[in-house]
Amino acid sequence: MGRRAGWRKFGVWVVLFVLIVWPVYRIYGYFTQHEASYDASLLLYQVSQFQVELLNSSLSEAGKAGTTNELDSLRLTAFSAGYTHERLVLALGQSKLTKLASIEQLVQFVTRLQIGGDRALKQEERDTFSKASLLVKQIYEVYGKLLTSGGRTVSSQNDKLTGLDKELEELLRKRLLR
Repeated sequence: MGRRAGWRKFGVWVVLFVLIVWPVYRIYGYFTQHEASYDASLLLYQVSQFQVELLNSSLSEAGKAGTTNELDSLRLTAFSAGYTHERLVLALGQSKLTKLASIEQLVQFVTRLQIGGDRALKQEERDTFSKASLLVKQIYEVYGKLLTSGGRTVSSQNDKLTGLDKELEELLRKRLLR
């Protein structure tokens, strides 16, 4: 009889473990940060960084464009960079990462140039692209230092990004108002 009572006691402890300790462990795991979600943010950051690199390249080529039809790739690249950055902001939190409103302004600027159909670009428009290219190059350099390897936003780099974004947005807004 003693052995049987020992096994029952052991069985009760196993059941208690399964019913109490395991759910508590799972709840704790749910509330702590998982490495998988952290990795997803870093991967999204890498995609966004790549899109900004493509935008930098496309914008430097836009200064050499002769007609508005040659701006198609720039418009698509700018839209894609803006879209992925917007998703990164949503993933990391708007309080941690600045939105890049200047990229949306760039898409609007190129779209406005293309609305009239295929035409030669004016020198003033090419100059705007050259100035914007210099700012996007700086944005790209800052963007590469925006997150740590641990997935945290570097606030000093985010502040630089905010300043460059405002400068580019102002340049493009002035051109859109003409």
